[in-house]
Amino acid sequence: MRVSVNGENRELHVYDRSTGVDYAKQILCSQEQLVTDMYGEFVLTEEEYNHWTELLAIQQESEDLLFKLKDVLVKQELDDYMYEETKYMTTTIETIHMENICIKELKEALEKGDEKWLTENHFVKTLKNVTK
Repeated sequence: MRVSVNGENRELHVYDRSTGVDYAKQILCSQEQLVTDMYGEFVLTEEEYNHWTELLAIQQESEDLLFKLKDVLVKQELDDYMYEETKYMTTTIETIHMENICIKELKEALEKGDEKWLTENHFVKTLKNVTK
């Protein structure tokens, strides 16, 4: 996604590693109304740009971790877990942070073979994939 910061063209990206789709624009537009210039380009202040760069880096980390875990995770279990953990989040920013924490906890549980955590969080089929 191209943005203008102090008259300079810059890029913001976050990629779905499975599809290769860049969805940075959807994240930015879901959070707030963005200012556009006369050419229709999004205009951000330096502070806003830095904020979004940091937030999208967190989202990209989550995407990268999920991609690494894709062969053992059962998607429906992951979707159910993420829904339960984020259903009370009211902003995109909160959701991105919470999802990142959840994915890191899941990764740790998988690496340690933590059957108790995986079972408590309803990763029963995923646990079977790990213990094969």
